[in-house]
Parts: sequence; structure tokens; C-alpha cells
Amino acid sequence: MEIKALTWVHLAKISIGNTNASLTEGNVQTAKKITAPDGSEYTYISSQCQRHGMKERIAEKGFPLSTPVDAEVETTLGDPVEFIDDDLFGYLIAKEGRKRTSPLRVAPLISLFPYRGDRDLLTKTRKAADRGGNLVETEVYHNFFRGGGLLELDRVGKFTTSEVSENSSLETTNETKIERIHTILDVLKNLWAGGKQTNFLTDLSPKFIIFGFLKEKVPFLLEYLKTDEKGKILAEPLKEAIKNHEEIIDEIIIGTTSVFDCEEIKGLEHEKISILPIGEAFNRVKEKITEIYSQ
Repeated sequence: MEIKALTWVHLAKISIGNTNASLTEGNVQTAKKITAPDGSEYTYISSQCQRHGMKERIAEKGFPLSTPVDAEVETTLGDPVEFIDDDLFGYLIAKEGRKRTSPLRVAPLISLFPYRGDRDLLTKTRKAADRGGNLVETEVYHNFFRGGGLLELDRVGKFTTSEVSENSSLETTNETKIERIHTILDVLKNLWAGGKQTNFLTDLSPKFIIFGFLKEKVPFLLEYLKTDEKGKILAEPLKEAIKNHEEIIDEIIIGTTSVFDCEEIKGLEHEKISILPIGEAFNRVKEKITEIYSQ
């Protein structure tokens, strides 16, 4: 395959939430945070959280998932021919020395702006007894989050002898490959994951996204997607990224919504770049996937 990878970077907006909590400190439920060199703390939503949510959404779409197998390190059946999650998310079966590195790589969703120390205060009331309730605090934030991923197109539905059991097929049909990639795109488009959804219902689905079909496997877009504090997408960093990697780019597809100001990126239009409403952008990517595997 000339086109070896599909990479993307996207933005989500959380108006208020603590989608991926960390440890409880006293009566405070903290948020996951990373510290920058200048001491600023940035909240993040882990790739594990996102991948777990993706698997849940795949199951909701009717795909059977590989059965968890109890072991010192819990694994699955390790049958990527039969199960979409074993194919896309990989596995490790230590006792057999058999593993599959996930062809789907997911970056944490990291806030673009520092955590400001906001907390939500709630009371766990007691109705069954005449006693006072317990005060509980939860760290919360309002922020834009940047995430992304890379899918190794030349590995989806294709396996080595060290990845599958003896006498297993080493490849699925192209129709199965297309279906699985389309499914993960549908799940990404409508991503819903994380905890505390009862009180802090949040939407992690992309509100701006850039896809790149690449001749080499490089997630080069991850650090170049930036906004100002009002949500205007900054075009110059993206121009730099695309120019620096033009030789490995087959096509760039950008999906926009009104949640972020995309006025500046209109100047990015180029023979290799399409700028579309986000629904049309996902459809164009799915069409391209079908074209690749139908050649």
C-alpha cells in the first residue's frame, strides 16, 4: 500500500466536567493533570479512557467483542480474524508468547489552557436517617481539549504468525477491513466516554478535525493544532506542519463546525486539502478508505 497511515488531530470542548478523574485526596475528587515546565497544570483525558469508550460504542453498534480471559494479566481470546477489537486494539497472551500491537494509536486529550483550580461542591444527603450529609468536592474545568490518533492502514486485518494461533488465517477480506475502519471512524465521530456522566454529561466528539492520509507513519499534526482563548483556530501552525511534511502527504481533509472559529483556515485550501463540514469530512474519509482497499 502506498498510503500506509491515517492520522488525525481534533478539538473537543468541555463546558464543565471532570471526564477522567484521578485519585481522591481527602474529600476531593481530583482531575487527571500534567505539569508543564513553567509549573502550569493541564488537565487531560487518558488514551485508556478513550479506548475503553470506543470499545463500548463498538459493542453498542452490534459487534461482538473478544471475551476477556482471566489470567495474571487479563487478556482476550486473541482472535483478530474474528473480533474487531482484537484486530484494532491488540492484545497480549503472555503464556503463549503471542501479542498484537494495536494498529490504532490514540493520544490523550490534553487541555489547551491551564487548570484554574475550580471545584464543584455537592452534598451526599441522608434520607433514611436523621443525620447530616457529607460534603464532597470535585475538581472541574472548562476548556478546549486537543487529541488525535494514528491508524496503521497496512496492518488492519493483516497478521503475522506471531500474532495469531496456529492454522489461523493471516488476513481478513478487504470488505472486513473497510467495515472495521468505517466503524472506528463512526465511533470517533460520536465519541462518548469517561466517568461522572450522571452529573457532568460531556461530549468528547470532535468539533474540529484534521485527517491526513500519509505515505509514512508519522503523527505529525499533534502539536500544531492551536486556538486563541476564544476558540479561533490558528492557521499558521497548521501551514507549517503541512509544508514540513508535504512529501509524505497524500491528502488532507479538514472538518469544521461552528463551535470553533475556522475563518483563518480557509487560507489553507490547496490541491491536497479539502475543507468541509465535519459530517462531510468523515464521509469523505470513509470514501477514501473504500477506494484504498478496493484497488
